[in-house]
Amino acid sequence: MTKTLPTTPNLIKSQGAAFRLNRRFAVNEPGELQLEDVAMALGVLVFIGKLDGAAARLVRRGKTGVARISDRITVLGAQRFAIAHELGHWELHAEYSQLFLCTEADMRDYERSPLEIEANNFASELLMPSVLFRPLCANADPSLTLVSNLAEQFKTSLTATAIRFVNESRHRCIVVCSDNGRVKWWKRKEDGTRLWLEKEQTIHPHSMAWECFKGLDVPDKVASVPVEAWFAHLPFELNATVFEQSIKIGRYGVLTLLWIAY
Repeated sequence: MTKTLPTTPNLIKSQGAAFRLNRRFAVNEPGELQLEDVAMALGVLVFIGKLDGAAARLVRRGKTGVARISDRITVLGAQRFAIAHELGHWELHAEYSQLFLCTEADMRDYERSPLEIEANNFASELLMPSVLFRPLCANADPSLTLVSNLAEQFKTSLTATAIRFVNESRHRCIVVCSDNGRVKWWKRKEDGTRLWLEKEQTIHPHSMAWECFKGLDVPDKVASVPVEAWFAHLPFELNATVFEQSIKIGRYGVLTLLWIAY
């Protein structure tokens, strides 16, 4: 009999589970954790192969399990996050289900499903331990250049690293992924800010993201943009300076980092 699903995620529990694994495997340097070895030690065999309808799947049978990661995920950092995400389900959610099918959207879910939020929080802490990650970004000025360097150090995906940076930065930041000229998803710093983006929000011509979509030469630096470039929909006047850096991430996608200064 499975347990009733929780209504809210237990972030302390998920972060603590990842912390204990890093301590168990004596992780002292960014990116040194060998996830397949960790999985094997936990009783999980990891495969990279064909998987229809999902980015990753975890099947549990007693104390052993199999995690299959879709071969469509070709970037090392994204593969590592998918494995870590499934290990989060393995360590945290045996009482809820013996089978997890996870999409790419699930691996960006920090708002809807409590179990997926916990698995993502676990994966983020496992791959980017707070004791190693926080000192590198807490007092740094926001930039995708820094995020890219951190992703390389920790062997994580650019998007997962950007989400973690937004939460750890002392600044009020929002990371945005756009596709075909519209916002696909976004994540803000959890500091009680009232700022938000609309679902499927159209990319504004005064934004640097718009310039990326148009194939223009966008400076590799943070620059100020008009408030209406991103927040024209707000029902109140935003008296702040909006800084933006945007880069192309694939054929159609653009990743944007916004930094709000009051």
